[in-house]
Amino acid sequence: MTFDKWLEDTLFRPMNVNNQSTIMVHSAFKQLSKQDVQIESFCQFLQRYFFEGNVIMPTMTWRTVTPEKNTFDLRTTPSHTGVLSEIFRTQFATHRSLHPTHSVSAWGKAAQVLTASHHLASGPCSENSPYGIIENSDLLSNTYILCLGVALESCTYIHHFEELFAPDIYLEDTKEAYTLIDHNAHNVEYLAQRHTKRVRDFHQFGLPLFQNKDLLLAQYGNCDITLVRAKALSKLIRTSFAISPMATLAHAAYQTELS
Repeated sequence: MTFDKWLEDTLFRPMNVNNQSTIMVHSAFKQLSKQDVQIESFCQFLQRYFFEGNVIMPTMTWRTVTPEKNTFDLRTTPSHTGVLSEIFRTQFATHRSLHPTHSVSAWGKAAQVLTASHHLASGPCSENSPYGIIENSDLLSNTYILCLGVALESCTYIHHFEELFAPDIYLEDTKEAYTLIDHNAHNVEYLAQRHTKRVRDFHQFGLPLFQNKDLLLAQYGNCDITLVRAKALSKLIRTSFAISPMATLAHAAYQTELS
């Protein structure tokens, strides 16, 4: 059985992922490559499967675009989030959001809308980011997060709630100046806030999601794969932030478990 067919039968169909869904993909593709899964073929599969939906992948540059090297070119600045996202960005995506550290590449019916306003707020995962747009639109009810070779620790979507509910805790006070170059080669001057380097525990949300069948786990050879229903994740994290503004921090999670 091919990886595409396995993924469809093992995770997509049981979770009711359909051709109108939006899928966010986080990846470390090494283990799949060792099993002869070809990135280009996988991207083509995603386009076929979600032909009426959307495929988005983070194409982050926070390691390479810095206050010292502060120019981000939407068209040419490579990402450092793995070979899958970079091939998707350069060969398959039709749009990329304009953000110096946390850009997202997208393909699909809502690709333009999802990527149009990322630079209109200082936070990496604000309400103007693709994550915020999904959260505040009808897309949320049919959005899924697929983790290939990584897990919830890589789920950027969770940062959106940190910025929404407790920006003083999760965003740096200082703003950094960047020059953004858009798809028309126009310069946009931008002030960005980075996330604080507090220790997070995103895995605390895994067990309740799994128990409610909103998170599925599977292994393709040596590659661990996770699929999460975004609407259920949103509800769970909102509930957690209603209890504590430190909901995603590791020490807060441990204290909650002990109490």
